Amino acid sequence: MKTLPLVVFMFLVASAVLTSLGSAQLKAMSIEDDVETALSQTLAERQSNVVDADTIRVYRSYISIPEVRDTASISVKTVYRNHQDVAVLEAKAGCSFLTVFALSDQRPAGALVVLAILWAIGCCWYKKRHPEVNFVAAKSDDHIAFGGLSFIPENKTFLTDEGTEVRLTPMQQQLMEMFFRSPSHSLSKQDICNTLWPKKPDASDTLYTLIRRIKPILEGHSHLKIESDRGRAYVLTDR
Repeated sequence: MKTLPLVVFMFLVASAVLTSLGSAQLKAMSIEDDVETALSQTLAERQSNVVDADTIRVYRSYISIPEVRDTASISVKTVYRNHQDVAVLEAKAGCSFLTVFALSDQRPAGALVVLAILWAIGCCWYKKRHPEVNFVAAKSDDHIAFGGLSFIPENKTFLTDEGTEVRLTPMQQQLMEMFFRSPSHSLSKQDICNTLWPKKPDASDTLYTLIRRIKPILEGHSHLKIESDRGRAYVLTDR
């Protein structure tokens, strides 16, 4: 998977993760509100701050989320208020993150995961059907990089990943420039012949010889290879 599809895929996955965590956080806040409301209702009914078995029973009966009732509890904590320590009751849900996650709405996150999978499958299918399309050809003002080879337009040189210059004949140089400047790295045989041998009526054999001689140079210095596309065009591909 090349750069552009990978960026989109990672964006979808990251969105799914954030959406999932956001849904879990919203559910945790909902649970917290539920137990706090239950505690307020319990204190209003019992008219006492004493926590005993009956208090816990009433407290849990007011909790609207069944999965939280068995783990919910009431604790006593000390807070500093009005220049003195005061004991206050605190409601606690006591449920694990997995319980909160299971209770949260994960459908939006699941939809994003499915979308990411479909995107990956679609990109693989498209790449298989259109091998001449390359998403990773990184282009900038000072160089064009593709398949372990970089073209420097300023001095018209080709460099390997190690920075070694690839020696080409003038005709090989022109052909490689045409491949690198083509957005799809695909060139029709007619366009190549018209550009390199404009005055030659039939340059098919000359083109075949040029392609045959440049192939080992590319394969020896990069990950590139030249393939024939239905006999009408040549495509520069990344192995």
